[in-house]
Amino acid sequence: MKTGIWFFGLSGCGKTFSSKFVHSFKKRSFVIDGEVVRKYVSFDLDYSKKDREIQIKRVYGISKILIKSKLFPIISTVYMNSKIAEKAKRCGIEVVRIERNMERIFKNHKTYKNKKNVVSLDIQYPRIKSKKIFNSGKKDFFSILKKLILK
Repeated sequence: MKTGIWFFGLSGCGKTFSSKFVHSFKKRSFVIDGEVVRKYVSFDLDYSKKDREIQIKRVYGISKILIKSKLFPIISTVYMNSKIAEKAKRCGIEVVRIERNMERIFKNHKTYKNKKNVVSLDIQYPRIKSKKIFNSGKKDFFSILKKLILK
């Protein structure tokens, strides 16, 4: 049984949009946005790989609290590692990487103007077994998200 969903992917790929969309039709759900957690919980961290690892551990802990409270966490973070992905899967959270054609986003998104501690530029994802969905920016993306949750 699915107890939650965790979206991860590059800045600008549609994680927050996907989280809000799923939340709009999933009862007893709660959105955990990694940037909100960073602002209110992980304000002591920067964006180094080490601190990103700490951040996703905290997000995982928050999701476990929600599951114990019989809520469905909808999580979004930029970074993910195989250890947290496996822990999440073991407790029923579906881990999904969102991909998108990032060429235009790389040119215009503020995140990619930085030169240090940017996932995909100098911090790479480790090998993670997860579902992958492609955000085309079109209607078919909505149906993919619905199917993902309703399974």
